Amino acid sequence: MSDVSQGPGWWLASDGRWYPPESHPSFQPPPPTPTQSPPPFAAPPGPYPVGSAPYPTTSAPYSVSPTLADYGQRLAGWLIDWVLLLVVSVPISILTHSYHYSHVSGTVNFRVGTPGALLSPLIVIAYGTLLCGSTRGQTLGMMIMGTKAVKLSTGGPIGYGPALGRAAFEMFLAIAFFVPWVIDMLFPLWDRQNQTLHDKVSGTVVVRVNRP
Repeated sequence: MSDVSQGPGWWLASDGRWYPPESHPSFQPPPPTPTQSPPPFAAPPGPYPVGSAPYPTTSAPYSVSPTLADYGQRLAGWLIDWVLLLVVSVPISILTHSYHYSHVSGTVNFRVGTPGALLSPLIVIAYGTLLCGSTRGQTLGMMIMGTKAVKLSTGGPIGYGPALGRAAFEMFLAIAFFVPWVIDMLFPLWDRQNQTLHDKVSGTVVVRVNRP
């Protein structure tokens, strides 16, 4: 209360004193402002880089990116593919007379001719290019093991160009530099994205396929 008005809403009582608005008998407090609950968290539109947000984190409790394939899945897929390629390559090489066997003076000689030296790598490269470069992104070994190759940047199909580079680089390491090829095959064991060297060169990563 006061001897003079202190501002808008102050009122003069019968005792000749001024009182604040909230002390008036007819004063009604304004209704409380409704508290707006935050909208449910929704993931922003994709695609997303595989191996980065929106993988589950403390600030993003959701997951829309595929899970990276583990080394066991990748190794089993490689072995299945190599067995299948061997089954295909050997008969073709025999039919094209790529293998030469000779027995002279007690010495056995075995060598691979030019057709075999060219055909086998070409079959392997074509196999990886056509299957991994398709929209499915899977070799037969990958299909069996439930994995596929995708772009690291988008999570989408890698396309035939990167698939060709991926397969050719792997074959180049195997033919020209055997030890680096072994390192290439072991690289997912310590890499954060479970990538091989030929994955890094082509900007790809191998992920698990969601199965019903």
